[in-house]
Amino acid sequence: MTQVVLITEAQHPWSTALCRYFAMHQWKVIACGPESIDLSFIGTEQIHTVTLDPRSKESVQAAAAHVQRITGRIDLIVSQTVSTGDGEIAGIASMSPAGLLDSFNGNALGVIRVVEAFLPMMYQGLKRIALLTDPKGSLGLSLPGSSMAYSMSKAALHMAYTMMHGDLSREGYTFRLYAPATEGDMNLSAEAAFRYFTHAREDEERMVLLNEAGAEVPL
Repeated sequence: MTQVVLITEAQHPWSTALCRYFAMHQWKVIACGPESIDLSFIGTEQIHTVTLDPRSKESVQAAAAHVQRITGRIDLIVSQTVSTGDGEIAGIASMSPAGLLDSFNGNALGVIRVVEAFLPMMYQGLKRIALLTDPKGSLGLSLPGSSMAYSMSKAALHMAYTMMHGDLSREGYTFRLYAPATEGDMNLSAEAAFRYFTHAREDEERMVLLNEAGAEVPL
């Protein structure tokens, strides 16, 4: 039976490479992106494009209804946050309440909306939920030069995934957190992500964040 993966924010080059890698391995791919982005996967019959803006509950719900007409189940969700933090000024002096709320809506609540909307389609599948994230949300690293709003929204998202892991693992769900390389060969990083997302782990009871080299990054 063909397995199905749903990948959000597929308009980004790294996510596009991941979509193509899954399709190359005969997965059916639901590639999601905001309405303003043209997702083009010409010549790739395994990939279906769907409009989805995680910042909007209505958009997420409409996308879920659309996906139900494409496939009866989802094996794997790969979520990515809306904001990458690029162009944001680091430091507490530059943080605004409006910017913080915008980052929280897109980066924390948006991903939760996606999982909530598509979870009913996962009961019969692999039951795996993955997140493309960033060490800038790590409480253990405290990386310099990071935007306050972006890092705080990422930290909140990591906590949300930890809580989902505690809740849903009892129903057989497994989780993957992955920090893709920001530079270098995107195809190699996508290959590493594919292996991590699709293979079993011996310590599924732990919530861990791995980078493209397979090294664990503090949450």
